[in-house]
Amino acid sequence: MTGEDLSALEMVEAPGWSALEHLSRALHVKEADLGATLNAIVFSAAETIDAVSYAGVNLLIRGRFTPQATIGGPPPLLDAFQQRTLQGPCVDASRDQVTISVEDMANETRWPGYAELAVSLGVLSIQCVPLWVDEGHLGSLSLYATVRAAFSAHHAQLASLFATHAALALADAQRTDHLRVAAANRDVIGVAKGILVERHKITPDEAFGLLSKASQNANRKLTAVAQDLVDTGELP
Repeated sequence: MTGEDLSALEMVEAPGWSALEHLSRALHVKEADLGATLNAIVFSAAETIDAVSYAGVNLLIRGRFTPQATIGGPPPLLDAFQQRTLQGPCVDASRDQVTISVEDMANETRWPGYAELAVSLGVLSIQCVPLWVDEGHLGSLSLYATVRAAFSAHHAQLASLFATHAALALADAQRTDHLRVAAANRDVIGVAKGILVERHKITPDEAFGLLSKASQNANRKLTAVAQDLVDTGELP
């Protein structure tokens, strides 16, 4: 946590502490599964911050706005609009890593198309809190309400603390997911090498050379070429 986060703890009253304890347990996902962690973030936000009607998490990956998990009907539609136009509070909060609040969506002028859609869906106020995951993945937690001026200063502090917890859980889940994918890739390459060793009576290094050459010739990732060999018995 940053010094600002720690100072915010002094302002959290008993109900807030109860909420933080709840979300800390909720974000402790078995084996740090990425999908389960993302779902836990949005469901816990809706449950622990009483002003929230709907919630969503998104990441800005290499400049691309990428929705991850939502709860409620309006967020997927609003996220799709932002994906298409790259305009909206969640995009700006993710890209600029700032908290963006809208007290009355009907009078919002920064993103007129987004605001019009939000009002039509019954979303009248919103708070987008930045999630810092790592240098390549900036994201935000989006909190939606069906009434105007739903988010007080207390809600903003609680949302900021929640976002800190969520970012840490998300970063852990991403690391675990990357390790899991890397292990699976090594396994499929090992199986493909074994097929070539047995078929051509060559060494593992020579088998890897055949896979690499096929990968270069097909302009495809080595893992994809290995998976094709495992699935079909043929090199592309």
